[in-house]
Amino acid sequence: MTVPSAPGIRSRTGRLVLLALTALAATGSIAVAAMTAGPAGASTKTTTVTATETDFHIALSKKTFSPGKYTFVAKNKGQTTHALQLTGPGLSSSATTKNISPGQSAKLTVTLKKGTYDVFCPVPGHKALGMNLNIKVGTSVTVGGAGAGTTTSTNSSAGGGGAAF
Repeated sequence: MTVPSAPGIRSRTGRLVLLALTALAATGSIAVAAMTAGPAGASTKTTTVTATETDFHIALSKKTFSPGKYTFVAKNKGQTTHALQLTGPGLSSSATTKNISPGQSAKLTVTLKKGTYDVFCPVPGHKALGMNLNIKVGTSVTVGGAGAGTTTSTNSSAGGGGAAF
């Protein structure tokens, strides 16, 4: 095998070592690039939102929503069993947590598209008692329960540590 000479490396052993290191460096670079690259245009960022459920109210830690992947952490701080369900564009009926006992929590991961979503407790009767809110993903968010009709822009900030719906 003939190894091309490299400036400053005079021995055959030195040139072989340089060739081996160059091959390893190239292979390592390819492996690192393959591990960090995802599908074109895909975002791997997931935003966590805490949904605090009490008897009979839901408060979200986030006030504005952009399209993307979210994990809702539903925390039951009430005295009765609750759950959390989201309905809206692109979501299936399975976008719901298990029933959550008082003091417990559950996670629900969804991908939200531009549009309006209903966030509520699916335990019979709880939605009608006030455990219901709407969020608008995209240019604005609806503040308040269903039908409240108050809208703020995505540039507004949540006072007091989060949005209470």
